[in-house]
Amino acid sequence: MIKDLSEFDSEGVIRGVFSTQAKARIGFGATRKNTAQTVYMYVEEQEDGRFCIQPLNNHHVPTGEKQTITREELLEQYLPEPEVYTKRFLPAVRELEKTVARGERHFENNELFSAEYEFKNALRIDEENIRATFGLGLTYLERGEKDKGELVFKRLGHIEGAFDESHKHLFNEFGILLRKQGLLDQALMHYNRAFRLCKTDEHLLYNMGRVLHLKGRYKAGIWVVQRALQLNPEFPKGKELLDVLKAAADKPVSVEDLTFLG
Repeated sequence: MIKDLSEFDSEGVIRGVFSTQAKARIGFGATRKNTAQTVYMYVEEQEDGRFCIQPLNNHHVPTGEKQTITREELLEQYLPEPEVYTKRFLPAVRELEKTVARGERHFENNELFSAEYEFKNALRIDEENIRATFGLGLTYLERGEKDKGELVFKRLGHIEGAFDESHKHLFNEFGILLRKQGLLDQALMHYNRAFRLCKTDEHLLYNMGRVLHLKGRYKAGIWVVQRALQLNPEFPKGKELLDVLKAAADKPVSVEDLTFLG
């Protein structure tokens, strides 16, 4: 049974590495033949009793598209691989986390070239690692390298489905640096992404209001900052920005002003 061969976390949730056989065709012409390849998947039990599965890459870290399957499908189609989990998966994931953490420490200490080095090392292991991708993008923006930052924006677009509320602050930081670089449309896009992940952060709404003020979209900025003050009526910076926006407002709210909020 799975429970005899899988790992459990402190709450009794099943997690581990499982394998399945995938058919593939190799060779060309008369030498072409069918073969079976072993595919390893990271498996984690969800609250509803189903299982989220994600393939492991050549470095034994989970990456790529996630799928959800039933317990019955897991039992019928996959075999537990406890040795792969303990000897390959766990060491690889721990080393990846350490590499990303080193990059983040270098960034916080303004050691930007060292930060770039560590984030790139992490992305060689997992090209879809969210923290490393954000870290690399923040590093480029902090150094004023807008063109390289654009490459990171594209990478983020490819892994959008992996984001959750815990990544809100990363989008927010990205937006702040983009605003400082004068890239207002890109800043607003990343604030919007953060907003979609968490709609109860008054500081995020305040940051959006600052960009809207710089873009001359005063009515939209008023709407956003008023929403921030609904969340936190005692928000001094929000009150100050609201006064500035009201003083500058000279046109009605347009559809364009509000559609970005979703």
